[in-house]
Amino acid sequence: MSGIADWLEGIIADVPSWAVYLIACAIVYVETATLVMGFILPSSGIVLAAGVAAAVGPTNIGWLVVSLCVAAFAGDLTGYWIGRVSGPRIMSSTAGRRFGGERWVRAQNRVNERGMVAVATGRWFGFVRTLMPPVAGIVRMRTANFVIADVIGVVSWGTTISLVGYFAGAQLGATLMLSIGVTIVVGLAIWWTVNRLRRSGPVLPEGVGDLSQERPVSR
Repeated sequence: MSGIADWLEGIIADVPSWAVYLIACAIVYVETATLVMGFILPSSGIVLAAGVAAAVGPTNIGWLVVSLCVAAFAGDLTGYWIGRVSGPRIMSSTAGRRFGGERWVRAQNRVNERGMVAVATGRWFGFVRTLMPPVAGIVRMRTANFVIADVIGVVSWGTTISLVGYFAGAQLGATLMLSIGVTIVVGLAIWWTVNRLRRSGPVLPEGVGDLSQERPVSR
């Protein structure tokens, strides 16, 4: 393992900073701007790996944190406006159905009951991170409230995960990067296998398509 880690660390050291910024920010953005990437590859592992890359390579951790936070906020805002404009169509799409009707309903209930707190804390939880922006748009949460809550969630999440990867990477080097990569590959393999076995996504429960008719959230 140490030999592979040393080899990987040498590769990371040669990767230009712009490539780390571009790849990490692109994945973070599309995770919440589109449903597909959030369903396939949650971004926390990528952000953690980018932090490790900053520790063992030329990438600047300060600029990495800033760029990741901007990308995450831009993705959330895109998802919010997509939900506000065409939410029901998203839920009835192939990707929307794969999330499951119950997840959409739970996300809607969280926004209706907890408002800004739900948006800020939703950034920390897998599928919730992807669903929360469009759901906030669907239920007509005030844009200003969404922006404030989302900035809090994005900054706390992006900074914490990046720094955890950075400081852990400073101690463990590319061994941690290798472990993250193996975990991501195994996770994708499990997801692909389960998806093939199920073959069809769950059907939205009756009434989910009417979320756009809910009373606007102002919290």
